Amino acid sequence: MKGNREQIYEFVKLHSSVNANHGISTNEIAEALGMQRTNVSTALGELLREDRVKKSSSRPVLYSLTEAFADEEGAFRELVGYDGSLKYAVQLARAALLYPHRGLNVLLIGREGSGRKYMAEVMHKAAVQQGLVAEQAPFVMCDCMDFGADDTATIAELLGDGVQGGMLAEAATGILFLHKVQFLSVNVRRKLLRCFVEAEDARELPMIFLSCDDKALDVISMLEDHVLAEIRLPSLTERPLPERRKLLEHFLVAEACRTKRTITLESEVLTCLMLFPCEKEILTLKTQIRKACMNAYLRDYMDHGGELHLYISDFDPSVRKGFLNYRADKEAVDALVKPQMRYFYQEGGVTVLAPEMPPAEETQVSEPQIRTDEPSPVLLFVFYGQGVARALSDTIEEQLHRGNVYAVDIPYEQKDEQTYELLRQKLLAIDRGAGVLAVYDQKVLQQMLYTISCETGTQLRAVALPVTRFGMEWSKGAAIADGVDRVYRMAAESLGALRHSPKKVIVTLCTTSEGVALQMKQYLIQHKACTDAEVIALSLSDRNLLREKLLELMQGAVILCIIGTYDPDILAIPFLSAADVLAVPVERLPELLRTQRMEKAEVDFDEMFRCLGDHLEYVDIGRLKEALMELAEQIEGKYPMSLDTKTGLVMHIACAVNRIAGRGVSIENPHREEIVQKYHGVYRDLRKYVAPVERKFHMIFSDDEMANIISILMQIQE
Repeated sequence: MKGNREQIYEFVKLHSSVNANHGISTNEIAEALGMQRTNVSTALGELLREDRVKKSSSRPVLYSLTEAFADEEGAFRELVGYDGSLKYAVQLARAALLYPHRGLNVLLIGREGSGRKYMAEVMHKAAVQQGLVAEQAPFVMCDCMDFGADDTATIAELLGDGVQGGMLAEAATGILFLHKVQFLSVNVRRKLLRCFVEAEDARELPMIFLSCDDKALDVISMLEDHVLAEIRLPSLTERPLPERRKLLEHFLVAEACRTKRTITLESEVLTCLMLFPCEKEILTLKTQIRKACMNAYLRDYMDHGGELHLYISDFDPSVRKGFLNYRADKEAVDALVKPQMRYFYQEGGVTVLAPEMPPAEETQVSEPQIRTDEPSPVLLFVFYGQGVARALSDTIEEQLHRGNVYAVDIPYEQKDEQTYELLRQKLLAIDRGAGVLAVYDQKVLQQMLYTISCETGTQLRAVALPVTRFGMEWSKGAAIADGVDRVYRMAAESLGALRHSPKKVIVTLCTTSEGVALQMKQYLIQHKACTDAEVIALSLSDRNLLREKLLELMQGAVILCIIGTYDPDILAIPFLSAADVLAVPVERLPELLRTQRMEKAEVDFDEMFRCLGDHLEYVDIGRLKEALMELAEQIEGKYPMSLDTKTGLVMHIACAVNRIAGRGVSIENPHREEIVQKYHGVYRDLRKYVAPVERKFHMIFSDDEMANIISILMQIQE
C-alpha cells in the first residue's frame, strides 16, 4: 500500500487532471483523504522540496503540480482528438487511473471499431508512465467473443477453478482488460460482478477495464452500478473532419514507414476517404488504407524505392461513393483538402504539391466527316441550376440538327443520391454503343460520372466546363472591383487555366508480374524516347480492373499508347507491341511513340538483353540470354508464336529468373489451378523445357509462375 505522501501526490494529480487551472488547499486534501492536517502539510512540504508540486502565493495556499510533472497526458497525446472530441474521455480516464488506492474500474463504451481497445492500451501505457503500475506488471487482455457456450469453463478461465488461478489472478498486480463483455452470458457477468464486490474491500483485484458496444443497453445498465468510470467514445461521424484527416494521415504515414515507400494520392481520393461511411468506424478507415496500400504494393513492388500511388480503384467501392456527401460538407472539406493537388505521405509527415501542367499546344481544327454507317459517340451536358444544360444542348441542336446532344439540369437542392441515379439512367438511355462525352460544371459530378462508368461499363470521358462557378466568381469580383480591367484579368486567368493541355501518359503493360512492364518503362526512359510524357507500368490480367485503371488515368491525362506483350484492345487506346518498340532503332523511338506507325522489323535480341542486363542484378546476362533463346526455340518448335508473343515471353521469363534466383519471390496467379488443368499438356511440355534453366540458375518455377508463362504463350486474358 502506498504511503501518505504518494496518496497525497496522486490526489493532487487527480485534482489537476479535472481542474487544471486551480490548485487545492491542505484542508481540502485532509478532508478528502481522511488524514490529519499536520500529516498532509508535512507530506506537501516534502513534495515541494522534490519540486513535484508548487504552491500559490494567495490565501489559502493552493497546491498544484509543477510544470515538469503537470504534462502527464503523455500517453494520451497519442490519441487523435485527445484535446478535441476525446477531451472529456481523456479526463475521465486520467481520473480513473489516479483515483486513490488502486484506481477505479473502467467501462469503455462505443461502437465496434471506435477505438475502445486502443484506448485501453493507451490507459495502460499512461498507468505505467505515472508509476501507478510497474512497467513489468501484466496487462492481460482477452476478447470475450473467444469464449465458448460453456459458462463453467468461461468462469474457470476468468476467475480460476480452485486449482489454477484464472485471468484475474494472472493480472493481479497489473491490469485486466475484458473486451466486448456483451458476449459474456448474464450468468458469467453476474459471477464476475459478485467477485468484484467481494474483493473490493480486500483490495485484491487488479485494475479492471471492460469494454461494451453502445447498443448493448441491458449490459451497460447491469454494469454501471459496479463500474463507476464510464468512458464513452464518440463515433466517427460525431468527430470533426480535421480529426478524421489526422487519422488518415496517421494510417498513411504508418504504411509509408512499413513499406519504406512514399505513398501518394490525389485530392479527389482524399476527399472520398474523408467522407465515405465507415461501417466499423476507425477500424474500417484503417482497413481500407492498408488494403489500398497492399494493392498498390503488389502493383508496384518491382519499382524498388519508388512511390506507391493510391488510385480510387485500390479501395472498396464503398469508398468511391464518399463523394455523395461532398456537397453537404463542401466548406469543411475544401478547407482541409486542397483541390487538384497531390499528397505525399512519408516518414516525418505529409507534403502537398500541385501536379505539373505541361504547356498548352496549338491544334489545327478541320471540318469533321459525319459518320452514318456505325454507332457514334454522344454529347451530354450536366450542370447545376435551372435550364443551363438544356439551353446549351437546345442551341447546339438548333444549329446542327445532329441529334447527338443531351442535357441534364440538376436542382441545387436535389440530394446527391438522387442525382447519381438520374445520371445513371440518363447515360444508359443515351449511349449508342460508342461512348459518351460528358461536360460538367462541378467537381462532384466528375466523380459521379466516373463511378457510373465503372458500374455500367459505359465508355465515358468527362470534361470540366465550370461556367456557373466562373460566373459566380466574376460576379463577386465585379461587386468589389474598382474597374472593369480587374474583372477582365480575373476572367482571363480563369479561362487560361482551361487551356492547359492535360499531361501525356504512356502505359507499359503485362499480364503477370510487373517485370516486363517495368523493363519497358526503363528502356523508354533510358533512351529518352518520351521526354514529354510520363511512363506508367501496370501489371493487370483482369480486363475490368485494367479498364478501371485506364479510365482513372484518363481523368487527368491523355494516354498516348499502351506498350505490352498483348493488345488489350480497350478504350480505343493505340497499342504498340514490345517487339515493335525493341525492333526500331532507338533514335526513331520518339517517332514511333508519336505516330504508332513504323515499318515492321525483326527484334534485335542482342540489344534487348543488353538493355535487360542494365537492370537484372542477380543473374549473368550472357548465360541468361543463351539459356532463354534455346528455351524460346524449343517452345516455338512445339507451339508456334508471333514475334510479339516470343518477345514478351522471353522478357517475362528473364525477369522471373532474376527475381526468383535473387530474392526467391514468385508472383501468385489467382487462376493457377484452372490454367494448369485446362492446359495440362502445355504445362507438362513447359516443365520439361524449363528444367535446364532451373538447373543453370539454381531456382524452381512454381506452378504460379508456370501459369503466368502459359498465360503469355496462349494469350489468356481474364
